[in-house]
Amino acid sequence: MKPPAPAERSQERSQGSTPQRPTVRTAQSPHASSGARERVVRAWARHPLVAMARHRRRLTFFVGLHALLRAGVPLNIAFTELSRGADKDPFRRAVAQVGATIAQGAGLAEAMRRHPSWFEPQVVAALEAGEVSGTLEHALAGIIARQEELQKLRWRTLSLCLYPAYLLVAFLIGGALLEGAGAVRTSETLDALPLALAGSLIVRLLKVTVIGLTIFSVPLALAALGLEDRWARLRLRLPLLGSFYRRTQASRFCQVLGSSLEAGVEAARSLQLALEASGNAELQARTAPAIERLRDGANLTDVVEWLGVLEGESLRHLAIGERTGHLPPLLQQQARENSEAGMRVLQVLVFTAIAVLVVFLMVTSIARIFESQRDYFRRLEDLTEGTRPTPAPDPTSP
Repeated sequence: MKPPAPAERSQERSQGSTPQRPTVRTAQSPHASSGARERVVRAWARHPLVAMARHRRRLTFFVGLHALLRAGVPLNIAFTELSRGADKDPFRRAVAQVGATIAQGAGLAEAMRRHPSWFEPQVVAALEAGEVSGTLEHALAGIIARQEELQKLRWRTLSLCLYPAYLLVAFLIGGALLEGAGAVRTSETLDALPLALAGSLIVRLLKVTVIGLTIFSVPLALAALGLEDRWARLRLRLPLLGSFYRRTQASRFCQVLGSSLEAGVEAARSLQLALEASGNAELQARTAPAIERLRDGANLTDVVEWLGVLEGESLRHLAIGERTGHLPPLLQQQARENSEAGMRVLQVLVFTAIAVLVVFLMVTSIARIFESQRDYFRRLEDLTEGTRPTPAPDPTSP
């Protein structure tokens, strides 16, 4: 009997057949060798606001793919159905290209990895773990659940930003009124009030717009300058923000590691897939020595502690699970706990930013009020001195 074709092997993997033990490949690091344009395109795709706007299309795709695979539809036919309308939608065109690559014999994760603008490395790593372990449907279900949870987190964060937005509007209008009142006192006529109000409001709106666009374009500028890796290392050391990113990458790591080990994938391959899913370039660069340590006889807990991806309570649970033989369920539990802890840290970070903004607006407004009152009393004093009668000269003086 002749061996199956590559496309048939890919189809068998997607339908849950047990594959042969795969060879461990090195983690891919395309960021260093790619050009500025490609880095900016990837950064644009990862931008929180852009990802929020694209969420519905990608979620619909993964839900549809999961439903088709559960119904027993082959992977290449599933992508043919999901890529309808590709002539009008760039995402559907990417889906069609993934389907064409799969039809040529590539695996699902391998085909998706060629389109980083639409499929994040963490999602591709999770799908690759599902392919290798024969649990692709389970991996898709986990991706769908995490995307829905992430979108809820985005909306929750956006709703938290509404209160400082109200304060900002009040600051703009209040500041414009104060400057308008100062213009009226200077010109001593009410005719200057509308013009002063409009000018002050326009200037303030331009300042806010420039600040907003600057904040929005910071990730794109870092990507264009090739500073993303440095920023990724720096943000892990920042208060609150670093804790959020560490919790997020720990959740991804535990999720993929637990799923792979539960499906019977060897520990070295499971560790590699988990490190790729973490999204941390430094951890991915240490994949080879970590696997070497594991194959030289070190246990999984020692290797994970050496990597530094888990800490504290999560690391102790990993050691307990490895000793007791209940590692996969404990890893899934740690994935949920780290995700919830990351959300709590993000809420604290947003509340801290709101508090800083409130204090800034209050101090600025109070300072403007005192400045206006001081100017008013100074002008009143000048008027009083101007109307005071001049004393008559002393006839006895020389």
